[in-house]
Amino acid sequence: MAAMNSKYCNGFTLIELMMTLMVAGIVLGIGMPAFSQFIATNQMAAAVNDINSALHLARTEAVKRRANVTLCPSTNWNSAAPSCANAGSFEDGWIVFVDCTVAPPPASTCGAPNYVVDAFDTVVNVHGPMNDAIAANFSTNPGTPMYVAYSATGFPRQIAVGQLPKTDFQLCDHRGNHDVGGGIAAGRWLRIGPTGRPRIYRHVVDVQSGTNPLGGC
Repeated sequence: MAAMNSKYCNGFTLIELMMTLMVAGIVLGIGMPAFSQFIATNQMAAAVNDINSALHLARTEAVKRRANVTLCPSTNWNSAAPSCANAGSFEDGWIVFVDCTVAPPPASTCGAPNYVVDAFDTVVNVHGPMNDAIAANFSTNPGTPMYVAYSATGFPRQIAVGQLPKTDFQLCDHRGNHDVGGGIAAGRWLRIGPTGRPRIYRHVVDVQSGTNPLGGC
């Protein structure tokens, strides 16, 4: 008598499936917050590094061109003729441009900046909006627009007579005043020094300190 062929069906029992789902849920519950933290920290680092790079560029171009160079927020940064947004925010994007009221050197001394991209000016850099998760705050005096202006010496310029140069940027996100580990803050504070060089502050003790005029995150 010929032996009968046997067929076997392999699979999971209901209990095995439930155990697998439970383990997966635990792993996701542990891993997702850490991954979200990692993404947010990278977004914050990218945003403050972009501002820092723009400031270094503006200062370098001012010295190289022997002219005023301005960094200002712009909502039409990607247009053929970008302009400053007087009521805008650096969250919307920005431009860096040579800011002269007369023909630039060597023909003349460039004149005082007027913070408007006009006939004698050249846009040297544009940047799009920050990540939506980032909230940017910028030191400003009531009634004055959001500009950082460098003179031909590389030193910050006053926005107007009696108005001190703008010196501080603060970037925060949904984490607020949070230590992400090792004393590193979720937010960032960037200060432009008297010589025009920007410096990024990353530690909680700095970002949340009383020396930060923007108050911390």
